[in-house]
Amino acid sequence: PPPPPPPRALTTFERCQEIMRNPETAAENLLREGLVFPVEDASGRHPLDLDTIIRSNLANACVPRNDEAECDRSLCYNLYFRTFDGTCNNLQNPLQGSAFRPYNRLIKPQYDNEVSEPISQLNPHLRPNPREITKRLISSSETVLSNEFNALLMQFGQFTSHDMAKTTLVPSSKCNVCQNITSRCMAVDVPKFDDNRDFQNNKCIRVSRSSPICGSGNRLPRQQLNENSGYIDASPIYGSSVHDSKKFRNGNTGFLRLNQFNGMQTLPFDMTKCKNKNDCTAIFTAGDSRVNLFVGLGTFHILLTKEHNRIASQLQRINPHWNGDRLFMETRKIIGAQVQAIVYREYLPKILGAAFATHIGEYRGYDPNEDSTLVNEFTSAAFRFGHGMIQESYARLDERFGNTTFGPMDFVHGTLHSDVLIFEGGIDPMLRGLMTQRVKRPQRVTRTVTERMFGSTDLSTINIQRGRDHGHAPYTRFRELCGMGTASSFDHLSREILSTGVRRRMQEVYGSVDRIDLWVGALMEDPVVRGMVGPTVACIIGPQFKRTRDGDRFYYENPGVFTRAQLSEIRRSSLSRIICDNSNNINMVPREAFRVGRLVPCTQIPRMDLTKWRE
Repeated sequence: PPPPPPPRALTTFERCQEIMRNPETAAENLLREGLVFPVEDASGRHPLDLDTIIRSNLANACVPRNDEAECDRSLCYNLYFRTFDGTCNNLQNPLQGSAFRPYNRLIKPQYDNEVSEPISQLNPHLRPNPREITKRLISSSETVLSNEFNALLMQFGQFTSHDMAKTTLVPSSKCNVCQNITSRCMAVDVPKFDDNRDFQNNKCIRVSRSSPICGSGNRLPRQQLNENSGYIDASPIYGSSVHDSKKFRNGNTGFLRLNQFNGMQTLPFDMTKCKNKNDCTAIFTAGDSRVNLFVGLGTFHILLTKEHNRIASQLQRINPHWNGDRLFMETRKIIGAQVQAIVYREYLPKILGAAFATHIGEYRGYDPNEDSTLVNEFTSAAFRFGHGMIQESYARLDERFGNTTFGPMDFVHGTLHSDVLIFEGGIDPMLRGLMTQRVKRPQRVTRTVTERMFGSTDLSTINIQRGRDHGHAPYTRFRELCGMGTASSFDHLSREILSTGVRRRMQEVYGSVDRIDLWVGALMEDPVVRGMVGPTVACIIGPQFKRTRDGDRFYYENPGVFTRAQLSEIRRSSLSRIICDNSNNINMVPREAFRVGRLVPCTQIPRMDLTKWRE
């Protein structure tokens, strides 16, 4: 008989299917067989991007959600690189955790008309006036500082929250009168006793609602859209769609765009609008449009953008045969891993203290049944504890860690003023100040945030309104969910809120425990052991960060994401090292970036060896 025909060679797709069956060795196998494809083929679907969201929001007063994912067309890509929008991370449920999707919820929403109206909008007696709550409970000129941690902790927390969540808002131009406009606007009357003259003159504090997802809020409860994926993927640097990423990437190269201006590298901005220090409007362009909210946040954006370009130039020397796509995507993968390592190794243990072990614990591997989609109460209440860590002013220090000629910076002066980074020393003075200034504990909110935010608004009042806008159940329901038992009187809160004076004031303002807003009650709690936040915040954000990690196939410690040699290098990375490598002239840093204390020379901070990426 004739010999049997030789076995048919597997197609690329079939071989990637085989590799998928042994995910622990995926990185090694894909690299060895030359199956790393750095470009996603999105031709089989219509991915959303920010421009589409903005157009729909303006035209339709609602935003579309993404309901499309197609993973097989780019299977080899999907095994090695994450998509920009987070689709196909979970290969069984490809939309899970992805961008342009509704938030999940811990407790079903409570709207005034059961589907869309904010709590106490139709029935004002249900909750007190948010500005009154702010003045009597939240706003405080007292500042309690941490003895252990510095202000980098606050600033990295803001960056992390922007990585995980961005809720689409109704444009403020559609909310410019002192009245409630159905589906768009929630005006807060200014109480007669309020001593803020600007607010009294304006008659109200105007708050835009979060835009509904098209089709929700009629027969079915109103839902809000997360423009970002729930995964920690450095999206504030790269954006959350392929289309958006091209705005930040330098053409087809492996690098991100940076401007050279006034002798330093900055994020891209329109330089024609910046003639000199006294005539400059610098609006940075970055993967997240909130980059200009505060110069400390802009500092982190610049730091990580420079880190991308630093790594890309090293990888280009190590692998000169890589094209621009491969160089860009490999570097993006490393940056995402570094951000994850900082979140889980450096940031969260300090925020959660003893609750870290309870709620997050050791990494046990990827679980496709874990849903990394963010819960609504995380982004619009619990993770807003960070607003309580903002301070009235921030130190800016010179090379010797003494005061600079331009001195400390009022927080207000640093909001929506990115030109400060261009003309007042760049990121170095800001980083030195954040590293050495003790961080504020978040149990109250400073008057800068409640009286002068963005010129003339109150972030605390906005937070309270946002919870009502999103239909959050009252604080007591979340205490029950978190295992703290029912509370029918304010004295029943005494284990979590120790001060009898605070509980008495809460009773005067709210009258009943079942009227307490989630964000307010959670912020009032005393912190957990060795942590910065109270037990309710810990119980909402801890499990969320566990789901975000365990449901992420590309979490950096998941076997098969990096080779073993590469993973051991990622584990050597740290925020302190990133500061050493990308500041202009910082040679001394804390050994642990978020700790107050002795600074050590950068030569003592471990480095990553990128030759482990040589091919």
